[in-house]
Amino acid sequence: MRGSLCLPLSERVITLIRYKFIGHSTVLVEVDGKRFITDPIVSNRALVVRRKRAAGYTSDDLSSIDVVLLSHAHWDHLDRPTLKKIARKSKAIVICPRGHLSLLHDLGFVHIHELGRDETIALDGFTYSLTPVNHRGKRWLERYRSSAGIFVNGGKHRFWFAGDTGYRSDFSKGMQGTAPDVALIPIGAYEPREWFHMMHMDPDDALKTFVDVKATYMLPIHWGAFKLTREEIHEPPLVLRELAKREGLEERILWLEPGEQHVFNQPIRQMDDGGRNPGPTHL
Repeated sequence: MRGSLCLPLSERVITLIRYKFIGHSTVLVEVDGKRFITDPIVSNRALVVRRKRAAGYTSDDLSSIDVVLLSHAHWDHLDRPTLKKIARKSKAIVICPRGHLSLLHDLGFVHIHELGRDETIALDGFTYSLTPVNHRGKRWLERYRSSAGIFVNGGKHRFWFAGDTGYRSDFSKGMQGTAPDVALIPIGAYEPREWFHMMHMDPDDALKTFVDVKATYMLPIHWGAFKLTREEIHEPPLVLRELAKREGLEERILWLEPGEQHVFNQPIRQMDDGGRNPGPTHL
């Protein structure tokens, strides 16, 4: 399967698109053998916060990773022990916003690509760019480091890792003039709203974002692992399901529990301007 990546993009046939939800904001994405992982954390603690539900992964999930996508520096998103495991088992590169090299340089990655707000980088048939967020990340008593979502465009498959963010209306900025086939959108850590509305989306915000960016499918993230705010860790997807039913969007959401995966057997057709999927997709 990896051999197909040597072909020019126009000659490739996508044979496998796989999304495995490991938990919190960690998702393993495989596109025709190219393996990406988002904000990987499988540790039992994020600084002082103990994990409430085990990460759904096997050791193979942290092996042969090609690209690590990091959104920001908070402990539940940039977990050095997990990153060390990946670097030992992979020849991975890292894509992240500027300002994180000091946290990553000694972990053993092949290369660390820090991007600025309006920068893109093309590597091995995929183009990466940053999308805006309402969030800031730092470690201990230091200045805030930059935060961002990351858009990955493989030509025949595009996905968006929204990172950690409150709602904003301009998420499509940075999406390279197109829309994601699958959008990884955070839905948890939102109560009380008067405290967290600026930095974390609730399920209603997440569903609005899904429609705003014209994604074909949504994979809810940032839930099910750590109790960071008042709501219980199992609540966000339950609330989202009710909202999605009301809006007729339930079938376009990948309802994955930690450890579960969803496989597409052919490229995903994008939504038309009216928000309709123009044709069937093999699930």
